[in-house]
Amino acid sequence: MSQPAAPYTNPLIRQRADPHITRHTDGRYWFTATVPAYDRIVLRRADTLQGLAGAPEHTIWRRHDSGEMSAHIWAPELHFVDGAWYVYFAAGRAEDPWAIRMYVLRNVSPDPLTGMWSELGRLRTPWDSFSLDATTFAHRGTRYLVWAQHHPQRENNTSLFLAAMDTPWSITGTPVEISHPEFDWETVGFKVNEGPAVLVREGRVFLSYSASATDANYCVGLLTADAGADLLDPASWTKSPRPVFHSSARNGQWGPGHNSFTVAEDGVTDILVYHARDYRDISGDPLRDPNRHTRIQPLGRHPDGTPDFGEPVPDGPVAPAASGRYRYTMTGFTQGGAEGLLVADSADALHFTPLPGAGYTPPAGLLRDPSLLRHTDGHYYIVYTTGWEGDTIGFARSGDRLRWRHLRDHRLRVPGLVRTWAPEFFRDEDGSIHVIVSLDTTGDHRFTPHVLTATGGSLTSWTEPQPMAGLDGSNYIDTCVIRVDGTYHAITKQENTKYLEHATAPALTGPYTVEGTGDWAGWGSWVEGPSLVPLDGGGWRLYYDAYRDGAYRYSDSRDGLRTWSAPRELPGLSGTVRHFSVLREEI
Repeated sequence: MSQPAAPYTNPLIRQRADPHITRHTDGRYWFTATVPAYDRIVLRRADTLQGLAGAPEHTIWRRHDSGEMSAHIWAPELHFVDGAWYVYFAAGRAEDPWAIRMYVLRNVSPDPLTGMWSELGRLRTPWDSFSLDATTFAHRGTRYLVWAQHHPQRENNTSLFLAAMDTPWSITGTPVEISHPEFDWETVGFKVNEGPAVLVREGRVFLSYSASATDANYCVGLLTADAGADLLDPASWTKSPRPVFHSSARNGQWGPGHNSFTVAEDGVTDILVYHARDYRDISGDPLRDPNRHTRIQPLGRHPDGTPDFGEPVPDGPVAPAASGRYRYTMTGFTQGGAEGLLVADSADALHFTPLPGAGYTPPAGLLRDPSLLRHTDGHYYIVYTTGWEGDTIGFARSGDRLRWRHLRDHRLRVPGLVRTWAPEFFRDEDGSIHVIVSLDTTGDHRFTPHVLTATGGSLTSWTEPQPMAGLDGSNYIDTCVIRVDGTYHAITKQENTKYLEHATAPALTGPYTVEGTGDWAGWGSWVEGPSLVPLDGGGWRLYYDAYRDGAYRYSDSRDGLRTWSAPRELPGLSGTVRHFSVLREEI
């Protein structure tokens, strides 16, 4: 289970520049960075971020005596890709220290402090020119490399390039230049874009980078692309016109830059990792000054969802992130199956990771369309469809989202009830708990949404189902309700047309007025299972099951549910999960 976010003390590690920290799947942190002698690659490991400060440092590789990889060993990064560990780094030659190029090491041992590190040689690009600061990330099924390199046709030091990778040590296709130094703050001392780092959040890809000389003018810029865009199209990227992170005289921090991103012990809070000096003036060449120290601090978020870097904090204790951050838990069932529960969580409402060991199989019948609630008793509850036909809905409970216990199958006493489908929890602003469920009393798959209300805190006693006026008689199913500024909004599937429609009402049971029909939001037809959650930073995200396409998609609204972003596939789980709900909890 995740731990609470912890306090830290800056500088975290002294005389370590270009820091890179990654959290492995086992929860442990790995650290590497440039050492002032520029002669080796080091690793540290710890169970916590603060633990890296006192962790033993291991040298895993040393520079050659001559030839390639024999000078200026810079900016190593450790990545775990396809079951092996890789270190990307830059190096020059003893005979020509500024002949900087990119290189790759590999270790197939589960523990990178053991086993053999093999040299895979130079990471080659179309131009044989000054190149460094390689990083890699995977997005929408493609692995990419981002790096800094001198463009032979530009009068600058380095631009940022992006390419797809066909192996973890080689690129494929034609690289594209996604940024070059153009603003005044990118060209002080040297015309530099370097040190890229990638963070995917809020349906966007954020790429930070460092600019200008490595003295007090060093700073961080930001590129942004839509997560569904073609990242290899330079037009997909937008550059911030001003630096997003720079020197702070007030806090005594100078030249912050060459950052990376990791996540805190709570599994939710994004952490900014960077180096900076605690003095402005430097004697001689800044690259010979050893006092670029590794520092970390929580990364904020602006109301529009973009990263809020803030300013480099003063040396000393660093408080954990403020409250207001969220965890999103998804419950669904797998594509092609309906007997077991799938549970996953996410820090950004987009990238969901299945919880290891989580699951639940009902004692009898099916488990479809599970909806999740966190009750005031501290337990999690799901309500679910128990069969293709019948008059019951199922309830189960868990204290940790992993181990579930069947509570009961609740019978709905409605005359002529043939099918009882897609129950959905709804908690109203007064704390009352309801279940919205689709009932077929005709036997010909014509559904009407009904509301049950809990009459006790144990969620074992419920009122008789009451139809939702305005949605009765028109064949609506899979109804999800939220309340915004006193108005009830229902997103519900019109079973005749297979579109998701939007209706509003002054009360939970109606009467509802249907305001959005057909393809009013651009979600297409043959879709079902809507689930709405508020987003950290404002707005709403709708998830829905595009079942005919075998895909799960999402769409966002930031104007009160009036207009919606173009649908995108949910990364990771699309095609493997069906009809799920998402619960947001404050951490």
